Amino acid sequence: MITQDIYIPEYDWHVRIYYAVSTYWAYRIASDMRRIGCSGIQLDRAYSSLVKGDLNTGITYSNFKLGETVMVISLTSTPAEFLNSWEHEKKHLARHIEQAYGIDPYSEEAAYLEGGIAQKMFIVAKNFICEHCRMGLG
Repeated sequence: MITQDIYIPEYDWHVRIYYAVSTYWAYRIASDMRRIGCSGIQLDRAYSSLVKGDLNTGITYSNFKLGETVMVISLTSTPAEFLNSWEHEKKHLARHIEQAYGIDPYSEEAAYLEGGIAQKMFIVAKNFICEHCRMGLG
């Protein structure tokens, strides 16, 4: 597993990202989600998903008031599946920020937000897009 913390200063938003997650890390991730306010059935569902250990899955939980997100991208079967999971979870993050700030999801501001998130995540995410690079992570 690899973790990455990013900060989006325009929105004072902190994101902790967990990449290549296996079941071993379920408790740690659930604790991090609890720390930012996830509880009840949402936390139970997230924890259940994490302990199942399915490939090609993810979770994104945000606390709009705190401006914090925990994002999970599980182990993936192929670089294409990683790209799919990455795009999917990135979209959730962008939508959460847009919701919190009343940003039109069809606007230029929303497009720049998504691009900025991608640039910040790329430093780590690029290692999962190339099959050769993926082999060196294990």
